[in-house]
Amino acid sequence: MRTQQAWIERCSEVLRGNLPDQKVLEKLLYRYTCPAREKGTYLPQWLWDSCFHAMAYRWFDPDMAWEELQSLFVHQFGEGPDAGMVPHMSHLEESGALAAQRLFRHKDCSTITQPPLISVAARAVHRKAPDKSILAKLYPKLRAYHDWFDRRRDDDHDNLVAIVHPWESGWDASQRWDGLMGLDALGAGALRALEQKRNDLVSVCAVHGYDAEVLAQVPDAFYAEPADFNAIRAADLLALAEIADELKKPSESRELEARARAVQRAVHDKMVSFGDGELRAHDLLGPAEEKSPTDHAGKFVLMFGHCLLQAEADALSSELFDPAGAYATPYKVASTSRFDPLFDPKEYWRGNVWLSLNWLVWKGLLAYGQEGAAAAMVRDSLALVEKSGFCEFFNPLTGEAGEKYGRICPRNQSWSTIILDMLQGTTDE
Repeated sequence: MRTQQAWIERCSEVLRGNLPDQKVLEKLLYRYTCPAREKGTYLPQWLWDSCFHAMAYRWFDPDMAWEELQSLFVHQFGEGPDAGMVPHMSHLEESGALAAQRLFRHKDCSTITQPPLISVAARAVHRKAPDKSILAKLYPKLRAYHDWFDRRRDDDHDNLVAIVHPWESGWDASQRWDGLMGLDALGAGALRALEQKRNDLVSVCAVHGYDAEVLAQVPDAFYAEPADFNAIRAADLLALAEIADELKKPSESRELEARARAVQRAVHDKMVSFGDGELRAHDLLGPAEEKSPTDHAGKFVLMFGHCLLQAEADALSSELFDPAGAYATPYKVASTSRFDPLFDPKEYWRGNVWLSLNWLVWKGLLAYGQEGAAAAMVRDSLALVEKSGFCEFFNPLTGEAGEKYGRICPRNQSWSTIILDMLQGTTDE
């Protein structure tokens, strides 16, 4: 059994090994960590990846944790209809990401976002290494980000925000989006064709100004209100309310908490069905808000957002560890039900284990008093890394590295160091 210090050293080695080249670092206002350098493709900064990086860094290098978070706002949109948006990819020019620059028609960053987890990460870093001066600098930027969500992504004013591209979900190639992307069954080359459609979709978004209200009515566009994305946003608003309270802004704290509670209620009332001890969470697809039939592990993230009643969370915990259930795999937690006809334990987002997702589920289980289930999540996560390294994602049946189109995923992925936070338990709470 490795000691906590041994895990710190292993995680530190992965994260520091993924820092950009010195010539890139010299151009940056704040340092960030590449998701993975070994394949030469994950060299820019990704939004929710950096949130996980910061929460791992806080245990041994809090200065770097704070820099990682501040770096996310260097290319926050400052003007125009999307003022306040934090892009899902940044530092494209510095990292030489020419393909991404061409795709997004922007030299510095992408033109879409990712799950809003920055306030959660900032609160976590502050608890371990308090710095009110940095917190005060981040606070208005975080508020602007959430104001952008309400202004540009909640076009029907139901307290649920929409995404306009699968990449924004973080679950790029999941079965969740097959219907919206026009995929009914897998055939030769289908997944590669889907990837091309995701690339093409950026142009569709650009033509319509990334306006969710407009894109909801465009036949070849993408529009979805994901259950887990909105649950994460509820958690992030609650974290931002705590930050406001820490900064002695009580009225703003109350207002942000009220916004978070409104999101929680909307998720529960519009996206959750619960009966006979079984809970389903439904993404709402298209302007008609059709309830998605796909059973995916995003439903477990609703606990992270405190969007469920205790009985509902208990049912989810039981399902997660039901030996005959949809998520009964040797390693937790598969992104998709093993009963899904298109479940693939190896292929990218088609049924793998992601330690970032495991962290969200672990935190949710703890929030609802499921300490035993949370401990089992930690054991599984550690076992995966012991078996196969810090992979980007894992096969839930074998524990081996996952694949994308037959190519093994990176084995030194920065965000998988989030197991360090899971190993530390709740000492920061």
